[in-house]
Amino acid sequence: MSKSAIKGKAPLIRFILIAGAFLFFLPSLLAQYDYNDNCQHTYQAILSLQFAEARKLIDTEKKADPANLLPVYFENYIDYLTLFIGEDRSQYELLKGRMSDRITRLEHGRQDSPYYRFCLAQGYLQWASARLKFGDYTAAAFEIRKAHQLFTENKVKFPDFLINNLGLGIVHVVGGIVPESYRWIAGIMGVDGSVEGGLNEIRRVAGYAGPDKITSLYRPEASFYLAFLAGNLQKNKKDALPVIRFLIAQNTEAQSKSPLMIFAGATILMKNGLNDEALALLQEREALTMRFPFVYLDYLEGMARLNNLDFSALHLFEQFSGNFRGQNYIRSAYQKMAWIALLRGDTARYRQTLKLVLVMGVSVVDEDKQAYSEAASGVLPNVILLRARLLFDGGYYHRSMKELLDNSISRSVRSTRDLIEYNYRLGRIYHETGNYGRAVEYYRLTIQRGKTEPYYFAASAAYQMGLLFENRGEWSKADSAYRLCLTINTPEYKASLGQKAKAGLIRVKKTGPKT
Repeated sequence: MSKSAIKGKAPLIRFILIAGAFLFFLPSLLAQYDYNDNCQHTYQAILSLQFAEARKLIDTEKKADPANLLPVYFENYIDYLTLFIGEDRSQYELLKGRMSDRITRLEHGRQDSPYYRFCLAQGYLQWASARLKFGDYTAAAFEIRKAHQLFTENKVKFPDFLINNLGLGIVHVVGGIVPESYRWIAGIMGVDGSVEGGLNEIRRVAGYAGPDKITSLYRPEASFYLAFLAGNLQKNKKDALPVIRFLIAQNTEAQSKSPLMIFAGATILMKNGLNDEALALLQEREALTMRFPFVYLDYLEGMARLNNLDFSALHLFEQFSGNFRGQNYIRSAYQKMAWIALLRGDTARYRQTLKLVLVMGVSVVDEDKQAYSEAASGVLPNVILLRARLLFDGGYYHRSMKELLDNSISRSVRSTRDLIEYNYRLGRIYHETGNYGRAVEYYRLTIQRGKTEPYYFAASAAYQMGLLFENRGEWSKADSAYRLCLTINTPEYKASLGQKAKAGLIRVKKTGPKT
């Protein structure tokens, strides 16, 4: 080719190179976050676990506006909920490979949008949560670190972008409750968090009453987290009830009802002794169709029925253990099936069913650890104390007290463990019915007799005593009780009690008199 020909083609070559570069970066230049009506409906479908409907809406949006990156964020949200609710490890191995591609695509978004860092941070936070579920703690810690950095930068750049507080608040709560045995995770995360500070950030979204449609859209999700975290970490579990009332009131239309909201509502209602109300809420899910299966709700309804000594709970525990693809609460479900046999007077079936606790599931959550401990001990539970425990957990306090006081001590107490539990049950009943003096008396008896035994009663009594003193403004006594809880070494409920006691100490230090 002659020099003149090459020279003549030079402008064309230059155009191709420039155009090619432009087209390469075009997705980055045009990528946007258009939270239009279609995307709002997609988000609501995801929260309602209507994943098939959400995917149809996502496909529609991709065709209508290929540059909109919100569908990428929504696809990640669906994967996260699929893993978090389903706990299927094979699904985890399949889906986790999609994360890096999604992150890369989100990174091509417009950095002058508050949604840029928000969507990226949410993606990291969602995957961190999924990884924690499957024991990938190191990867989860690094992802929480990235999420925290992005949420923090976003808050500085866009201080009026309220929904950013939702993710930032969750990260701060997580940073504030890392157990002492996992402090290395906190080191990787690099999050200086606090439970109260995080909850206040979430409250800013949950309590929003302004005109912005997108912030209002996120109110139910924020309320879900606020209720669940407040119900588990705050000094007064009743503080979560107004939030749950809001969620239940908002969760009305059959087409938009969310099993997630039913889960949160039932959990908080049960923690507050409102068992009948929780059961009614759980039974509403029977009318919900075309949703991702939330099998754990079978377990939860089984517990609500069993707490009223309704043995029809058996088939719900059987459904849960037969259909759930995860491993958490499996041991607990078999334990509850065994309890039903025992309460019916069938000791042989109790022992036969309890053997499955030793070979099925895992011992990660406290309920499974306690179930395994019972199965490994070979000790038959005291039926009177078991009935009293279940009735108490359902909020049937007078019936629970009647179980204890209508039977002689010789029938109710047959071992050291029985005596410790007997005192603990009385302390809990007196506490919930407002007789605080008697509650403290029985808590102290429980601690005195049980602090060196391998049962959770003494540690729980110390924690409950801390709550009682804190709610009465007796800061020094509350501090001592929480610290005592942390020193009592028991394999049962250690993780959750430790987290709650630690949160209590932080509250007392913040609220109590400064020394």
